[in-house]
Amino acid sequence: MYSKLKFTAKCLMENRLRFFLTVLSITVAVASVLLIGAVSRFGVSAVWAELDSLGMNGLIVTSENGSLGNKEVDTLGSINGVDKAAPVTVDASKVFVGSEETNAMIWGIDENAEDVVSFELLYGRFIDKGDIAANKKVCMVDQSLAVELYGHENIVGRSVDLLCSGAIQSFSVVGVVKTGKGIMQSLMGNYFPAFLYAPYTAFHTSPDYTQVFLKTDGNADSEAIGRSVKQKLGSGTTVADLAGQKGALESMLGVVTNILTVIGGISLLVSGISIMNIMLISVGERTKEIGIKRSIGAAGSDIMLDFLLEAVIIALAGTAMGIAIASAIAIAASIILHAHISVTLSSMALAVAAALVLGIIFGIFPAYKASRFKPVDALRR
Repeated sequence: MYSKLKFTAKCLMENRLRFFLTVLSITVAVASVLLIGAVSRFGVSAVWAELDSLGMNGLIVTSENGSLGNKEVDTLGSINGVDKAAPVTVDASKVFVGSEETNAMIWGIDENAEDVVSFELLYGRFIDKGDIAANKKVCMVDQSLAVELYGHENIVGRSVDLLCSGAIQSFSVVGVVKTGKGIMQSLMGNYFPAFLYAPYTAFHTSPDYTQVFLKTDGNADSEAIGRSVKQKLGSGTTVADLAGQKGALESMLGVVTNILTVIGGISLLVSGISIMNIMLISVGERTKEIGIKRSIGAAGSDIMLDFLLEAVIIALAGTAMGIAIASAIAIAASIILHAHISVTLSSMALAVAAALVLGIIFGIFPAYKASRFKPVDALRR
């Protein structure tokens, strides 16, 4: 086998440029497929982490008649699988500072919100129990909203105007929090809204409220918790599974990834065709060599193995270069974006297996054609 490998390498090096160009086409295709997988895994994990930081790992309990109070919150918090229950309202609204105007998601929260939504406080303080009890018009904003409205992050002590129930109300900023994980904000820019957090009592002065957020355990059964909620609170209660919405988003991202992977797979198919084309040319150029080998006793299977080995080596060489380039790009992107983007060992192993299959499938016809030459006919050509 060593002698065959040595002979195959010699044959390939006799036309280095052709060998390099064929390998390059495979390299680009393999690197593309691997990078699509790496970016997809990073995107899904980033979206999940971002939504978890925004509290999208639980359920929203809504009462149609607004009959949810502190007693109901305590009841909901005692349900098996629920980590924390807190009144939360979420609405899209406009925020003003003088002539500046922007859209934002307005969160009505209580003092337990820090346990429900992952905050990283940059300046000032959190909403506390006194703010809730006094129905204070105070708020926390994320850093992107602060910069957009005032041009800098620390705007504690400043005020912003909200459009609430058809009227504009002024809120004093008591805290500035970090903008999520920063990933979705940086990738989606203006399409991803800023966030403002205020006491829910600032919007609803009634002792009752219509929504309660339930933060669940990581392994909790959301459907079972939903059934428990309806059993304890009775009719007129609806439960929205935010984790289920996350799952729908992951499915959508999976579809996009599959489409991109298919496109990458087409480039692999084109690379395979180029292997077949190069091998057919090689068979035509080496007809006399084949005739000499057959005339001195080489079997057709030996000739076939020689050419099939060449095709497999070309495919493996391109795959190895593709893995190296994809890994280097992933490492560079991780350093630049301060994120974890990597080409997994399983995807590398899959790429190597695909290269073997590619070399065999697209090399077997030229190899078979070479093995069928008769010695006399081959020497005449």
